[in-house]
Amino acid sequence: MTNLRTAHRFCRVHLVYPLALSTLLCVVLIVARVVVSNSRHYQFLVWNLFLAWLPYAFTLWVIATRRRTPGRVAKAALPAALWLLFLPNAPYIMTDFNHLLHWRAFPLMYDIVLIFAFAWTGLLLGLSSLYLMQGEVRVVWGRGVAAAFVVGTTLVTGAGIYLGRFLRWNSWDVLTRPGTILATLADVVWNPREHLYAAAHVGVFATVMLLCHLTFATLRQGTRD
Repeated sequence: MTNLRTAHRFCRVHLVYPLALSTLLCVVLIVARVVVSNSRHYQFLVWNLFLAWLPYAFTLWVIATRRRTPGRVAKAALPAALWLLFLPNAPYIMTDFNHLLHWRAFPLMYDIVLIFAFAWTGLLLGLSSLYLMQGEVRVVWGRGVAAAFVVGTTLVTGAGIYLGRFLRWNSWDVLTRPGTILATLADVVWNPREHLYAAAHVGVFATVMLLCHLTFATLRQGTRD
């Protein structure tokens, strides 16, 4: 009984229940569409959702590492870096609505609900992991650093979404194509006026992520009061 209570508390505190239920809904919707239409047109959503789960998994890794060695923050550096690297994959699914422009012979409303379910789950995974990471940063460095951490993270996330949607980069390109990434970033720094389009998109994505996080954090705090 004690183990069950511990597991339940872990799932409740770390938001496992809503994440699992949202993922289950996505699975049911995509399987139903494949069965009815005999088409795998939206199978890329499954891969995108898998990538969206990675930052959440890395967050749990950070938390577990911090609990085992609370006085050694450096030991959490690797999972924290992986978390930041893969975090943009979570809210990135929100941009998959552009696939609705390529109409298929299937009820449009169903496809809207399908993509919304995946986008919502991806966003929820991103917000959950950011909220949990903010808590870890606040414990170690205080509220001010935690607030700056959130703002910086949302900017990185906005940039990651832009790079993924428009330049078609992946998170692992940091390891496989570091030279190309550095050259692109250097060009942005030296020629900012030529990249206003990119800056605008990054700003919009970052702002949306930040507002969603503030709403999410407020609601979570309200449930504890």
